[in-house]
Amino acid sequence: MDEINRGEISKIFGELFFSIDPSYRGEKGLVKTQYQNLITDESDPFYEGFYVPENVYIIGTMNDIDRSVESMDFAMRRRFAWVEIKANEHTAMLDEKLTDMKEEIIQVMTRLNAAIWDEENHTGIEGLSPAYHIGGSYFSKLALYLDNERTHKEAAYKHLWENHLKGVLFEYLRGTANAMENLEMLEQVYYQKEEKDDIEG
Repeated sequence: MDEINRGEISKIFGELFFSIDPSYRGEKGLVKTQYQNLITDESDPFYEGFYVPENVYIIGTMNDIDRSVESMDFAMRRRFAWVEIKANEHTAMLDEKLTDMKEEIIQVMTRLNAAIWDEENHTGIEGLSPAYHIGGSYFSKLALYLDNERTHKEAAYKHLWENHLKGVLFEYLRGTANAMENLEMLEQVYYQKEEKDDIEG
């Protein structure tokens, strides 16, 4: 399952919400579902009822700052292990088409994220946190605007900002104090003069 917060968990799992609990995995967690009568073959392993085998793994992802997620049901939390993936830990997608620019891109990404919220110094935009950092998936879109010779890199960075980053950052800041001022600040950080010189070179 991907982006589990995009659906209504109780409807997605339905009667299986009981069966995915680690305590009820395997045949000991056998349940009769509403579709049980559809299984007529007595040799079917689920003829007597349905269960989730112990060696089945369900992996889901979610954006925990999505406004559709106010809280996560404790029953849901109990059934899964939770791992936070930070923006600076998720840059592998840059290797596919942007390997030669990866170090440069990470510098821009790191600089922008530090302006959003600097974990080390506890500084940044009030109300935001590391959960709002921009990850590699956004920066991988640079490949849409670059040719193989990497000409017009400055234009590619501009397209990335205008078409992808500016909008999501505005949504992060919407309704907060000094939203437009902070958005302008982030734009200035993104287009830092020294980085522009590097891009032009």
